[in-house]
Amino acid sequence: MQKDGRWFDWGSLRGYRWYLFIVLSIIYFLACLHRISPTVIARDLVRDFGTDATALGFMSSAYFYLYAAVQPPVGLLSDTWGPRTVTTLFTAIACLGAVIFGLAPDMTVATLGRAMIGIGVGGVFVPALKVFSKWFRAKEFAGMTGIFLATGNAGNLAASLPLTYLVIWMGWRMSFVAIGAVSLLMALVCWLILRDKPEDKGWPPIEPEIDGQANKQDANDPPALTTMGRLAIVFGKPNFWMVTGSYFFFGGPMLAFQGLWTVPYLMDVHDYTRVQAGALLMLMPIGFVVGSPLFGLVADRLPFERKTILISALTVCLACWAVFLPTHGKPPAWLIGPLFLIIGVCGGGSLSLYMTMNKELFPGWLTGTAMGLMNPAAFLSTALFQPFSGYLMDTVGRVGEAYPLDAYYKVLVAVFISIALSLLSILPARKGEGTGSLSRP
Repeated sequence: MQKDGRWFDWGSLRGYRWYLFIVLSIIYFLACLHRISPTVIARDLVRDFGTDATALGFMSSAYFYLYAAVQPPVGLLSDTWGPRTVTTLFTAIACLGAVIFGLAPDMTVATLGRAMIGIGVGGVFVPALKVFSKWFRAKEFAGMTGIFLATGNAGNLAASLPLTYLVIWMGWRMSFVAIGAVSLLMALVCWLILRDKPEDKGWPPIEPEIDGQANKQDANDPPALTTMGRLAIVFGKPNFWMVTGSYFFFGGPMLAFQGLWTVPYLMDVHDYTRVQAGALLMLMPIGFVVGSPLFGLVADRLPFERKTILISALTVCLACWAVFLPTHGKPPAWLIGPLFLIIGVCGGGSLSLYMTMNKELFPGWLTGTAMGLMNPAAFLSTALFQPFSGYLMDTVGRVGEAYPLDAYYKVLVAVFISIALSLLSILPARKGEGTGSLSRP
């Protein structure tokens, strides 16, 4: 169909998929905003609830524990119920969690709200990748995943200075109630617009329609495969464990520091105001927004192994964190911005590569299951690292309302060690394994 050959003809197959992309990106934007929002209101929570760093770490980590816990069932449900149903239902749960968090009278209820947010936003990323696997060609997947990560992780950008201004204007409680209202609206839009595959709109499958040949992986779907059978296939891949292990050690500490301690660190150690700290925090998500599509497009277009590109990104990121060690956690103020920006670029690029490498290990009918089993790794790591880092800080203790440099230095050392373990974990990964490959297909 000639009409389908124009990318932004909204009534065509190629055009309609951008509707889906925009809706999913907005929902993922909200998920990422929640992910690091506690760093902006950390001092407010300590003041209002009379808590310490360890308790604050446990409250913030509730998001990541529940996010990680729902990933395997979300992956399985994406392959069975379909992404449209899963995303709509879980976005509505995130709405309820945000409202509960905003109205919480104490730390217990706030933790409950944070946990419900984690459950709700846990039903966004994996179903989105399942949608992309049906609406975009295989050779477009890494690039589209990178762009999706970039647009969605603009939520991390919004959770820095923009959220700071919103909290100053509305207060932290009403800010989260308003975010919950937007989530409810997006759940409705998702149900009205999202479709699991082109066939649901009367179009042919994307691969046959564009390439004139059947998608062999999907054509060979097993007639019946139990949940245990799907799990056995995924867990039986050694490369799956190496990619997932590297993702575990990389994603958790990065998210924990960015999402909980960056703003307090800048205020306590470098004497920045809340607004100044929020502005510096923006550099991490800005880097992420740049790095995600950049690395994805490089991986799609240049003849380099994805593993090689990933190792390069991890090495540069590790070098950035290493700068904090000889300076005992306080490098020159002029260096903080560039370090945060480069760390963000490497973080976004690495994440798009992890997802693409995992997807290429398995046939299309296992995409949701495989993603759902790998995606919890970074968030489980974050859930463990946030209270652990709070414990490290409390071993030094507060001086008045602030934590001293020695407390933050312990956290920075722990982040460096974890990134180093991430790099070591991916080194043994082998090129080519079964239905997938770690090299450019």
